[in-house]
Amino acid sequence: MNETSLKTKIDIVIEDTIGKDFQLESLNQALRNYLQELSCHELSFQLHNSSESLSGVYLTWKDDELCLFDPHRQALLKLDWAGELQTHLKRNYAVTKEPLFRALKLKGGDIEHNKVIDATLGTGKDACLLLSFGCQLECFERNPYVFGLALWAYQKALSSEDHKIRLIFNNYMKINFGQATIAQAPVGFERCFYDPMYEMTKSKAKSALSRKEMEVFKDLVGKDVDQDQYLWSLCAKFSLVCLKRPIKASEAKIPADCKHQKVVYTGKSTRYERYFLP
Repeated sequence: MNETSLKTKIDIVIEDTIGKDFQLESLNQALRNYLQELSCHELSFQLHNSSESLSGVYLTWKDDELCLFDPHRQALLKLDWAGELQTHLKRNYAVTKEPLFRALKLKGGDIEHNKVIDATLGTGKDACLLLSFGCQLECFERNPYVFGLALWAYQKALSSEDHKIRLIFNNYMKINFGQATIAQAPVGFERCFYDPMYEMTKSKAKSALSRKEMEVFKDLVGKDVDQDQYLWSLCAKFSLVCLKRPIKASEAKIPADCKHQKVVYTGKSTRYERYFLP
């Protein structure tokens, strides 16, 4: 993931996607609340009436949703965490058979045991799956635009019409801008989930061409060039780290002085590697 510093500016365009009479000085309450929360995470933002002066991606409003827009691809990316979690809950997973559940050594129905650091929040899809498993999450995202999009999805989930969904997000998930290796982990959070961004193979890239929204995300975030270094930084901090990798991806480069053991749990297209001290 591309490194970003604190106080990074986020461009937000509010043009006629909201309404012809929309003015900066008459922001609706949802946007006011969002910008106030964004500022609390040590990020700055710049509001624009038009996208004409911008050359790269930006956040914008469409159909009452905050989206990430790529003007070059003419593609939008938006997140719906409430819907994502509802879908998982309806599936009634046999969680003890799920590779991710096993790799993190979770326990069914034990929310105090199932405290997990999500070191790479991204689109939040894995976080929603972990919530459906009965986890309590402390999530981190170090790309400012991805965090800005995630923050909006989080706020929308907190105001979901579904009472159960609201309670789960309010009680069992927190999101932070920054790096899990630097931040002080809350008491009891000894498990860490790490899903670095990998470079797409030609076949993956071809299959993704119909999913422009994911192309926007991958272009913005880029490949995690420091993934091995970051993995071992996480291992030095947490007693158990679960690394998510494509099933055919190469092995992580293990330092010569590493004392961690590894256990692998394989799914249909993904493998989860558990690193832990014996």
